[in-house]
Amino acid sequence: MQKYFQLLNDYYDNIYVLSVRSAEHRRKQFEERFKGLKYSFFFGADKNSFTPKELVEKNIYNEELASKHHRYSKLMMPGEIACAWSHRMIYEDMLERNFSNILIFEDDAVPNPELITQVPVILAQIPSDCEVLMWGWSKHGETGIGSFLKQTSYQIQHKFGLLKWTPTMIKNLFAKPFSSKLKKAGFHDYTFAYGLTKNGAQKLVQMQTPIQYIADNLVAYAITQNIVNGYIVYPAIMLHDDLPDGTPRDSYIR
Repeated sequence: MQKYFQLLNDYYDNIYVLSVRSAEHRRKQFEERFKGLKYSFFFGADKNSFTPKELVEKNIYNEELASKHHRYSKLMMPGEIACAWSHRMIYEDMLERNFSNILIFEDDAVPNPELITQVPVILAQIPSDCEVLMWGWSKHGETGIGSFLKQTSYQIQHKFGLLKWTPTMIKNLFAKPFSSKLKKAGFHDYTFAYGLTKNGAQKLVQMQTPIQYIADNLVAYAITQNIVNGYIVYPAIMLHDDLPDGTPRDSYIR
């Protein structure tokens, strides 16, 4: 897989791998899985080093906005705050170092060896207006009668004040065809492998100051509200290190 990783090295100005200092075993796994990729580990916020109350007092995290943006009006858990804060730190670091185009991994990302050969074609198909490219993602990638019925149901719920999502978000909920290896992004789960441009980072930092969105919800909201131009690699060539039941392994969020 190293020759395909080299193409990513050449395409991106910098490759970040988000981790926390206590997750040494996850970093070792990442090193084994991504030999040939040139990256640096970025140590973000640790959920054990703060309380939400402390961050509210410092205006780093806003509970009112977090509740407003959550589909079910829930506050963010410490792990969710730490994850969102850590991603924002990377955006800020990118802007401070004046990178134009970066790739962000979380340390539990896994390359799909069967699809990694598609990297050259994918890179050739990235459009000039792409601000976020999700190399890994989950949910809402396919459309059909089920997606149509779900969107119709959501529009009805919104009309009667039962759903916070806007009509624009609901309309853009599912990925749309674009090219042979890319789709126009919808509302997708996970931020364990995605590319980001300088323009995209500026917009995400503004939306996430103070912290008010779960990390993947921030990206999904920005895309479905047409704030940033987002695409997904289809099918995804970066996977999440999940347990057999689909839950994240050693999750920082829980």
